[in-house]
Amino acid sequence: MDYIGPVSSAVMAIIWLVYLQLILSQYRRNNRPYLIFHHAQNENPDALCMLVNMGERPVHVVCVQAVIKMTSGEEYKLAVTEFERINVTEQDVQQTLRQGPLLNGGYLILGTFRDIIENTQNKIGLNASLEDVECLELRAAVIHAPSKHPVGAKRAFVLKHNTGTCVYPKDINTRQMVKRQDKQEVAEWIESELHPRESKE
Repeated sequence: MDYIGPVSSAVMAIIWLVYLQLILSQYRRNNRPYLIFHHAQNENPDALCMLVNMGERPVHVVCVQAVIKMTSGEEYKLAVTEFERINVTEQDVQQTLRQGPLLNGGYLILGTFRDIIENTQNKIGLNASLEDVECLELRAAVIHAPSKHPVGAKRAFVLKHNTGTCVYPKDINTRQMVKRQDKQEVAEWIESELHPRESKE
């Protein structure tokens, strides 16, 4: 019967290891950023598009970009700089421009899909109609306190032109750019907008 004590201790140690692993997994899950590009209402191009912070912690939005792909194969990229920021603690809708964090449950109203596409075309001097657009990809880069590097999210929407223009998400979920292999791509989004210069000593 002398073996009962060591076996009992080993079983207890395994139970504690499993318990600690569950706690660690839950902690990581709760601290993981989760951003959603939400297509409100229906497939109408005049439906609102929102960037929603579904994570447990606030994030600071560094940039939001729109990439439009034309039926001709050309591709254009521009920053989405005008939006309404709505946080769950605010009583009024505040018009802001990249100021302050986006709280848990807060969201940015990026405008309608038509607005985003037409504003992008106007800023680059492109004279094209909505029917000339094949796909719209939205990207966001944010600073998330527990993360060592900026993280991001992206989602593509396909435009179908039959009896009228309809907008459909290409994928069910917004892709979370939080892995190590995503770091370089998110950094390139930020660099393309902010154009940082390396300081030379």
